[in-house]
Amino acid sequence: MTCIPLGKISVPTPGTPVPVTLTAPQVAELAPPDMVHKIEVWPDTANTGVIKVFVNGTQVASLPAPNNGHAEAYQLTSPEDTNAVSPASFSIDAAVSGNGGFVTLWVS
Repeated sequence: MTCIPLGKISVPTPGTPVPVTLTAPQVAELAPPDMVHKIEVWPDTANTGVIKVFVNGTQVASLPAPNNGHAEAYQLTSPEDTNAVSPASFSIDAAVSGNGGFVTLWVS
């Protein structure tokens, strides 16, 4: 499995979701047609508020700010080691300006 870390996606304006975007070299690592096996979203340990994960504009997760070393995460995995998750359908929003989440993609 290939890991593609996208780094932190920060939200400059609360209430305005930021799409998950990839650079050209990252896109080149995706399985055709631009799909992945799994996507993971972890809140930044410096967050002070909740981040929300959206798929096609629908909220699928609400991740609170990490507390005492514990952080909740969101992941979506396609069945049976197939690459069937589109990173382009994901976006992140935050309750506090500058908060965000770390996004990692996995290609099988």
